[in-house]
Amino acid sequence: MKTLARLFQTLLALLLAIGIAGQPAFAQNKIVRVKDIARVQGVTGNQLVGYGVVVGLQGSGDSTSVIFTSQTIQNILQSFGISVSQTAVRTRDVAAVIVTATLPPFAHSGDNVDVVVSEMGDATSLQGGTLVLTELRAANNQVYATAQGPVSVGGFVAGFGGATINSNFTGAGRIPNGAVIARDMITPLTSDPSSFNYVLTTPDYKTAANLAATLNGHFGPRTAVALDAETIHVSLPQRYVGEPVQFLADADDLAFIQDETARVVMNERTGTVVFGGDIKLAPCAIAHGDLTITITTQNEVVQPNPFASGNTALQQNTTVQANEKGKRLTFVAGAATLASVVRALNALGVSPRDLISIVQALRDAGSLQADLEVM
Repeated sequence: MKTLARLFQTLLALLLAIGIAGQPAFAQNKIVRVKDIARVQGVTGNQLVGYGVVVGLQGSGDSTSVIFTSQTIQNILQSFGISVSQTAVRTRDVAAVIVTATLPPFAHSGDNVDVVVSEMGDATSLQGGTLVLTELRAANNQVYATAQGPVSVGGFVAGFGGATINSNFTGAGRIPNGAVIARDMITPLTSDPSSFNYVLTTPDYKTAANLAATLNGHFGPRTAVALDAETIHVSLPQRYVGEPVQFLADADDLAFIQDETARVVMNERTGTVVFGGDIKLAPCAIAHGDLTITITTQNEVVQPNPFASGNTALQQNTTVQANEKGKRLTFVAGAATLASVVRALNALGVSPRDLISIVQALRDAGSLQADLEVM
């Protein structure tokens, strides 16, 4: 009996696993949490910027033609009680830089944030350099942080005698936790203690309505109302008035269905094509052909006639060939899914750059039922 019981339990577990694995993938992908697709309006970071210098460069800093770098070195030395003329500053181990950082919401004094250091003169590399103490200011011109530390460029430049080799970009780098916040960032969670607004990261009318319905179903009717495709106004229930943090903590893990917009994003510079959502195509026919032009040049040495006067000459023989191949006509049935679209375009043997032209033509013909975004 125990053996039969264990066998029955194993069979039941297997059937449950098969049932779970057999669920449609799209149903799982569209279920999201509130915290993943919405934020509280007004709770955002603030950008900081500052001007400084990076020292310790091995001859890869700014040249003497960059006047503001020489002036900065002169001012730094004067702050330490050393007076020098601008013409006496000849170092190539210093580079003027712009320092940027993002101050997160609810930041407090003593917290650390990363900074990005970017050269602004003619320095060739910031590799091995150290940022000197730099003030970081916000849009109101108040100092909110100070930055200092070694710069990590994530690459290198090496060479000698005019021959160099480089990896990645060395004109900019990061300083992890390089900035220390000097004052608290006052970010009110909400100006009204009884209400606030959720803002969707991707505006969509149906998603906004689904979020409002989910909040109403969990916290009670009239808790939330969708104002537009991006904004959901929330009125705190009586038990949460004055405690918006507790309401957000309870609401963040609520799951609901996010509606996806059919969209195609293309980058013509890199040849990247990304399909998002359920792509649909109306009935259409696609023809694609490649025109290949090959130009070949062969150099031959021509000897003069031994019985006549002349010199040895170099003759160029150029051959031009044009070949149009791969021309086919493919029919795509109506209401095609993304998988059908990919199979049809793969059948044509198109490259990503060719796919961009085809997708644009499908959109112009009215067959592509999706938003088209060209970067």
